Amino acid sequence: MTRLSRLFAVAIVAACLLTACGGGAGAKGAPQLGSVRWRWRPPPPADLGMPAADIDGAVVTVSHVFIVSLAPDGTERWRARRLGVREETPLLTPDLVVVPADDGLAAFDRATGAVRWDTHLGGNVHAPDPDDAASTPVLGGSTILTCLARGALVGLDAGSGAVRWRVPLAGRSEGPPATDGRTATATWDPERGDGAGIGAFDVANGARRWTAPLRAGAVSAPALVHTDNGHALTVAVDHDLAAKAFDVDDGGKVWATGVGGGGSPEVPPLALGHGQTLVADRVGGLTLLDAHGGRQWSTRVDAAAVRGGPVGPAGDGLYALPLYSGRLLVAGPRHPSSVVDAPGGLVSGVAVSPNGTVLVSSAQGSDVQLVSYRP
Repeated sequence: MTRLSRLFAVAIVAACLLTACGGGAGAKGAPQLGSVRWRWRPPPPADLGMPAADIDGAVVTVSHVFIVSLAPDGTERWRARRLGVREETPLLTPDLVVVPADDGLAAFDRATGAVRWDTHLGGNVHAPDPDDAASTPVLGGSTILTCLARGALVGLDAGSGAVRWRVPLAGRSEGPPATDGRTATATWDPERGDGAGIGAFDVANGARRWTAPLRAGAVSAPALVHTDNGHALTVAVDHDLAAKAFDVDDGGKVWATGVGGGGSPEVPPLALGHGQTLVADRVGGLTLLDAHGGRQWSTRVDAAAVRGGPVGPAGDGLYALPLYSGRLLVAGPRHPSSVVDAPGGLVSGVAVSPNGTVLVSSAQGSDVQLVSYRP
């Protein structure tokens, strides 16, 4: 059994134990998603991946084959075909849609859907290896960054897709990196034994600046957080059941705060303003931490969180987190927590646009759809 498989199993068992103990969300008056603005349905049978959204619209993958771009009103703009696109969130820029695939990254023109470049990052050009799967990409200046599952951080030229550099990591890295345009941070977790860690790399050339150890077995992807005093921290969750912050400049540990659960590789924390970080753990917890690691708010539900990090804030300071049960946690510091269903199937992903609109995609159902909710 792989470490990721064990992670799923442990998360499910923990969620079941929590359920047996009672408690959870869904109290009277708990927040909901709001009224529906629009719905988009793919031709059946189909499953939707995790959506991405910005002020210019939304993009979602369909059944590992299609990429669909939607206008802000839900009107389909274009549809492109690329076999092997993943369910993970695409990267949106003003000019590009960059989609992670089983064997690399593919970029499409944001306006037309025409292929701008398609870069193979795996070792076998004829048969993609699951270990070559690319994570959700992030943009650092003119460099697009992604992690490869077997353990590598790769920087590509945003204009051409050419690989600028590739650095090996000392373990599996299935979640996205984080960047502020100058520095990229990534985490890794080996299949067996110790050796998990977090590191910082120069976006321009991939040079390794520092690495620091994490406790192996349950390591999240990182977030990069800026404080009001000009410092930058990178935050990740590990098997100590704690969120840990490191100074981006030198790798020194700044704080560690228990959050009640370990991390999941595809569930990065969410960086917020003023040095705040919203941390999700793999047993359905959300914890809001300040710049010093102080706990400001937390909630926990009877479910596991193993893929897709928290998003927000949406209307009235709400955040949303996809759960392994196929439902969605909606919660915020001034609200009780609520667990809601996805229309037409199980929640496959969630996104929040800059105006607070929430988009929820579904899969494995009889009426799969992407739904936009008013803030």
